[in-house]
Amino acid sequence: MMGFSSNKFCQALFQSSVVAPLLVDELPQASAFPCHTLVAPKEPTPLNFQQKLGHLYEDVLAVMLKSTPRYESLARGMQICQNAGRTLGELDFLVRDLIADQLIHLELAVKFYLVVETPDGVLLPGPDARDNYFRKLEKMQSHQLLLVEKYQHLMPEEFRHHPIITQHAVHGCIFEHVHAKQQVQARCLNRVGRRGKWLHAKDCKDYFGEKAQLEIIPKPLWPVPLNILQGISLEKWEPDQKINRCVMVRDEAVDKPYFIAPDGYPANQHNSSHSA
Repeated sequence: MMGFSSNKFCQALFQSSVVAPLLVDELPQASAFPCHTLVAPKEPTPLNFQQKLGHLYEDVLAVMLKSTPRYESLARGMQICQNAGRTLGELDFLVRDLIADQLIHLELAVKFYLVVETPDGVLLPGPDARDNYFRKLEKMQSHQLLLVEKYQHLMPEEFRHHPIITQHAVHGCIFEHVHAKQQVQARCLNRVGRRGKWLHAKDCKDYFGEKAQLEIIPKPLWPVPLNILQGISLEKWEPDQKINRCVMVRDEAVDKPYFIAPDGYPANQHNSSHSA
């Protein structure tokens, strides 16, 4: 693995969390968090890149909240439990907006989905095909984003009697197949969110050509828009390389990321390559 402890990679993630458009639009249960109000730390701040992507981005957000004068982070990973001890859910962050004098339950996610067209309609599996956009959205809308509304009376005493709004920050990207004729517009997707393309490994040589300059985007940098990655050296990708999981690459000639999927994807792709 590359030297992810370098400040250059950390700064790319901090910048991305501010400027990258969210994957999911406004929801009835939660508005989109205004990520543009976050401020990156002025001093070099190390991150742990040896963890799951979702946990890494939680660390990124925690650093950003701490360095932004507007916000006060009150809790992270706050579990809501019944009296008997059964956990009903967990709030990713509880934040105070000092300008608006408002408490915010902030739900964070980092997700990537590939558009798969079938005779029965469009599917949106993740790099691990067990993940699914529609299932994730339903879980958020029916459970995660309703935790405060349903269970505020079970939160710590100091938070039980103050109005709390719920907001989300769902980062990520949608990947259309390279031969798709039009963009998919699934429910609640941000129409100006990040878009990429995907193809199977067996089609790489024909699609990209023999002289394509492809580079592997390491998983910790998946959420980062390509313009932020300019000037960062990455490992080369060979078009005939064999893979057993989805790999994200950049093509020097194109401004969109690509996912290269195993030839059996999505039917035979059920490994450990979770997107969050």
